[in-house]
Amino acid sequence: MVEYLPRGVISLGFELSSFIQNLRDWVEERPPIEPPLDEMFKEESDRAFGIVVACYLDNMLEKLIRASFIKDAKVNSLFKNPQLLQSFSNKIDVAYFSGLIPKFIYHDLKSICEIRNKFAHKVTAKLEFTDEVIARRIDRCLLRPKTLDDVQAPKLKFAIIVTLIAGFLDSLETMLNKVRPPKLMDMCTFKDLPDEEMILTKKEIIDILSKYDTSPKT
Repeated sequence: MVEYLPRGVISLGFELSSFIQNLRDWVEERPPIEPPLDEMFKEESDRAFGIVVACYLDNMLEKLIRASFIKDAKVNSLFKNPQLLQSFSNKIDVAYFSGLIPKFIYHDLKSICEIRNKFAHKVTAKLEFTDEVIARRIDRCLLRPKTLDDVQAPKLKFAIIVTLIAGFLDSLETMLNKVRPPKLMDMCTFKDLPDEEMILTKKEIIDILSKYDTSPKT
């Protein structure tokens, strides 16, 4: 139960039943995903495959984050700012700390980001997925089926893990667009009040603070 709402807020709540029904409808209608990784796997070198696949997941992550944001043209500027959401690593952080992806996906995306960076920045070395550091990072991924234990090719392991993550991200992004879970501001209805009426008086602030004052009384 909400004991206190900011002045101007007259209601708080949303139709939970309609949200659950939308979620059920999405589960029934959800089509399977087929990421376009097969051709890249066959045609690209290890370096190119590691970099392009990271870009592919980067784009999917951006779609997921955008689906969680409000509809505002200024959102685009966030993804063009290197200090905000331009980089793959920052998108991973924001998606996880916003509750959009689970911890095991966060862990594996960070590993893929590190693998991508190694391929992108070690340009003088002939790097392949058999590189000891890269292969070890692949084996430490959490979304890795037990059946991969018998697979000797790190590049194939990587492709399978990426396919699973891509399917996960695509499902989450589709669910957000389909179900549209409510934002906090969707759950609040505000009165139209002049600015001066939205400001609490000193007495009102003291009264509110006194309700939560746990200091010993003298």
